[in-house]
Amino acid sequence: MTDHPQPPVTGPGAPFAVMLRGALVPAAVAGVVTLVVLVLVRGGDALAGGALGLVVSLVFYASGMFLLSRLVRSTSPHAFFAVAMTVYLAQVILLLLFIYVFRGAPWVDGPALGITALVVTLAWQAFAYRALRTARLPIYDEPDDTGDGAR
Repeated sequence: MTDHPQPPVTGPGAPFAVMLRGALVPAAVAGVVTLVVLVLVRGGDALAGGALGLVVSLVFYASGMFLLSRLVRSTSPHAFFAVAMTVYLAQVILLLLFIYVFRGAPWVDGPALGITALVVTLAWQAFAYRALRTARLPIYDEPDDTGDGAR
């Protein structure tokens, strides 16, 4: 008699939790590195704009993953794709509107805000994809090994 390890318990939001864990830290690190480089190149004025771009981008994408994990409860691929694309489109539009509004503020370095937001966005997407590709999420139910011969 062999003991089979139990598969990880996964729910409808499991892929998004994996993507959130896999993307949050690398995107934050990429944003901080970008912020440091911008402060060195553009001066201290870039600190406020870069920090704002970093924080807002991380909040937007993390909240999007959280929202997706709560909204996607259907197993229908069509519903999943529609909800995911709607949330992502809303994130991008809101982030662009935020950058547009704050780019002219006198205390914000507009290019630093935009560059930092762009770097965080690209890092987030790359590492979220990487996390999902390397995750070991079961796509089917394991057979029940009761040993009674019933099929």
